[in-house]
Amino acid sequence: MNEIVILKKEELVTIMKLALISFEKEKDNEFPKLYSINQVSKKLHRSFATIKKHAQSGLLRTTKSGLITEAAINEYLNRNI
Repeated sequence: MNEIVILKKEELVTIMKLALISFEKEKDNEFPKLYSINQVSKKLHRSFATIKKHAQSGLLRTTKSGLITEAAINEYLNRNI
């Protein structure tokens, strides 16, 4: 069935923003951003030794290859606020 839907400009903008947010979340899940311990230490303004210690203790999750995802960084920050 063909239907015509009329939206206000603001409603269309809101729908488009929600669609873009959803797309970005799916893209991030498919290809997560990965950071080295050095990159994370610079990003969080912490010493390399501190980030390495947190990674080794499991406080900061890493991949098998020792890289750190954006999601792991966010979890770490949310726990340590």
